[in-house]
Amino acid sequence: MRSPVRWARTPPAARADRSGLPVVAWRWLAGLLVGATSGLAGAHLALADVHAFTDNLTGGAGYLAVVAVIAGRWRAWPTALACVFFGLAEALQFAAPALGLHLPTAVLVMSPYLLAVLAVSGLVGASRSPAALTRPFAREAR
Repeated sequence: MRSPVRWARTPPAARADRSGLPVVAWRWLAGLLVGATSGLAGAHLALADVHAFTDNLTGGAGYLAVVAVIAGRWRAWPTALACVFFGLAEALQFAAPALGLHLPTAVLVMSPYLLAVLAVSGLVGASRSPAALTRPFAREAR
C-alpha cells in the first residue's frame, strides 16, 4: 500500500483525490515538513558544528543532497543509502590520515564531489524525476 504522500505526488493524484485523499493538503504538509527539517538542519550546522554563520557554510552539501536524490532514483531508502555513501566519502578525508593512507589533501577533499559527478554521469543508472514534480494539482471536473 502506498503512503498518502506518494499518492499525492504521483500522476494518479486524480485517482487519489477521487478516493477522498486531500491531495493539496498532503502536498502542503509535505512541503512544510521539508521546510521545517531543512531549517533545523541549517540551524544545527550553523550553531552546533561551526558556532557561527559564515559564507559558504554548507561547502557544497546541497549539491551532494541533490545528487543523492538523483542517485537514489527519487525513492526514500535508496536516497538515504546514497547520503550515507557520500557521508562516508566525506568522513574519509578525516579518517584516511589516521588509517595510514597517505593521499594528497586535495584528493581527499574532492572525493565526495568526484563520486557525485560519477553518480550523475550515469554510473548509477538512469533516473527519471517523478512525472508530477513541479506540476500543480488541479482537481478534475466530476
